Amino acid sequence: MALNITTIQKILNDRNIDGWLLFDFRGSNDLALEILGIKKESHLTRRFYYFIPKSGTPSKIVNAIEEHNLAHLPGNKLSYSSHNSLREHLQTILSGSKTIAMEYSPMNAIPYLSKVDAGTIELIRTFGVDIVSSADLITQFTALWTSEQYEENVAVAKELVETATNAFNFIKNSMLAGNTLTEYTVQQFIMNEFQKKNLITDFPPIVGVNENSANPHYAPDETTFKEIHENDFVLIDLWAKRPDDSSVWSDITWVGFVGETVPEKYVKIWDIVKNARDAAFSLVEERFKANLPVFGFEVDDASRKVIDEAGCGKYFIHRTGHSITTTLHGSGPHMDNYETKDERRLLPSTSFSIEPGIYLTGDFGIRSEIDVFIHPDGKVEQTSGIKQEEIIAILK
Repeated sequence: MALNITTIQKILNDRNIDGWLLFDFRGSNDLALEILGIKKESHLTRRFYYFIPKSGTPSKIVNAIEEHNLAHLPGNKLSYSSHNSLREHLQTILSGSKTIAMEYSPMNAIPYLSKVDAGTIELIRTFGVDIVSSADLITQFTALWTSEQYEENVAVAKELVETATNAFNFIKNSMLAGNTLTEYTVQQFIMNEFQKKNLITDFPPIVGVNENSANPHYAPDETTFKEIHENDFVLIDLWAKRPDDSSVWSDITWVGFVGETVPEKYVKIWDIVKNARDAAFSLVEERFKANLPVFGFEVDDASRKVIDEAGCGKYFIHRTGHSITTTLHGSGPHMDNYETKDERRLLPSTSFSIEPGIYLTGDFGIRSEIDVFIHPDGKVEQTSGIKQEEIIAILK
C-alpha cells in the first residue's frame, strides 16, 4: 500500500498517539522499508528516521551522505553527520510529543514487530516520550491485500490443492509400479509441479512419513529422508506464490495414508484436528456476519478448545495460524494465544492461515491447514475453494 500521510494521521489521532517514528539501520527494519517504499537493494549504510506527526508535516532525518534514500518522501529534511547533530534533530522533531509509535513489541510478545533495537528505544526515551507498538499501523499498511492480490492468490491456492492431489497420485502410481519412493522424491515432484505452474517457494515443501509427520517443521533433503511404503501415513505441507514482489502467499497442509482404507487410529485424530480447524473458521465467519470484532488470540482459543476437550491439548504445540502477506508469515495479526497473546483485531482485506495439529512424537502427526481471506465487505472465504474433509486413502 502506498504511503498515505492523511490516513496515517487519522489512525494516530484515533489512537491518541502523537506520531509514528520509522527507523532503519542497514536494512534492519524491513517493515519501515516496505512502508516507506524503499527498495530492498537500496544502499543503506547509515541510520535514518522518518517522523509522521498526528498533524502537520512529516520530518526526515538523513545522513549527509545518504540524503537521497528518503528523497521520494514528503516532509522537512534534516541532515546530520555527527552523533550530536543526530540527537539535536531528534530533539527537534519529538519536541511536544508524549507518545510515539515504533516497530516495537512490549516484552517481544510479537517478534515479527520487534524491529527496533533496544539501544535505539533507550535513545528515543531520553527525549521524554513513551513508546508504544506500531502494530495497528503496520497491519493497515503491510497486511491489507489489494483486489489484484486476492484474485491472483485464489488461482494459486487452487493450484496448490491440485499439486497436493497430484502428489498423492504420484505416490499411488509409484507404489503400484513397484518403484522405490522416498519423502525426498515426492518433495522434488512437488517442486517440479511448482515450476510447471510458475510458482516459487522460499523453502522446499514438507513431506513427512509416519514419525516425521509429528515434527511440524521437518523437511527431507537429498541426504535425509525416509522411504515410503504401503501402510505409511504421509503429511504434505506446501506453500508458494507467483514470482514477483507484490504477490502474496498460499499455504496448505493435506494428509494421506498409503492404503485402500484408513485405520481408525488416524481417523480419530483427524476428526479432532478437522473440528478444531472448522471451529476457528466458524468463529471468524460468525463474528464478521454479526459485525462484531474478533481478535487473533480468540481464533486460537476456539481451535485449541476443541483439541483440549478431546484430551490432546499437550500435543498441539504451536499457534493456530499466521498472517499471510507478501511474506509467508506476515506482519498482520496471528491466530495465537499460545506462543504469544496476539490481541490485534482481524481486519477486512487481510489473510491468515488456520492450521491446528496434533503431534504424537515417534508415531505420527496430523495437521490440517487452510488459508482465509476476509473481504472488504466482511465475507470470510477459504481461498482454495475446497478443504480436506477426510484423510486421503492413497491406494483406494
